[in-house]
Amino acid sequence: ESGRHVPFDIRRIFTVSAMAGDIRGNHAHRQCSQLLVCTTGEIRVVCDDGFELTQHLLDGADCGLLIPPGIWAREDYLTDGAVLMVLCDRIYEEGDYIRDYDEFKTVAGS
Repeated sequence: ESGRHVPFDIRRIFTVSAMAGDIRGNHAHRQCSQLLVCTTGEIRVVCDDGFELTQHLLDGADCGLLIPPGIWAREDYLTDGAVLMVLCDRIYEEGDYIRDYDEFKTVAGS
């Protein structure tokens, strides 16, 4: 529920499924916040704020990882058929994505 379990009003929900060894994400957002929940399997999320890398293991639907704007995120799928549910506070906006890592580093000030 928005406000109770999700810290924003949900404007978009989508899922991504992949096989072990697949990598997804590899981008940042200018304004969009996302809550990542692994509903099936195991996914490692690597977050980069331009200065420090952190890793998070998502392996159950009982918890999620909040990715605020300005964080470069990569999802490493560790098991076949892993499914990631993504809840967003904004609708899809192509211009919100930063897909070039060098541009991200400039925006992040690193």
